Amino acid sequence: MSAKVRNHHDVNRTRLIDNKIFFMILLIVIFVATLVGYMYIRNALDALIARNITMKTSNDQLQQEILYLETEIIYLARPGHIQELAHEQLGLVSSTPQAEAIFVKKRK
Repeated sequence: MSAKVRNHHDVNRTRLIDNKIFFMILLIVIFVATLVGYMYIRNALDALIARNITMKTSNDQLQQEILYLETEIIYLARPGHIQELAHEQLGLVSSTPQAEAIFVKKRK
């Protein structure tokens, strides 16, 4: 039979592993590290969710503004509106004759 020879490193390692306090401290460190990691990830996720909500709100506002501007373009491009602006702001008159026909009466 061969007997295993133990040196002082093996003995110290065995004592450290057998020590219940070591395992309790290790368990607490693992628990705290997991909790800190979870809180960090949760905080980052909450920040991303808030940013996403802000971007959706901004997007909705921009879509409404686009719709308003498209409606405004259609309104401003109407021929009647352009004629009104030309008359009111520039003093221009319509070039379309008011009558269908003009009669010239000769004097005798």
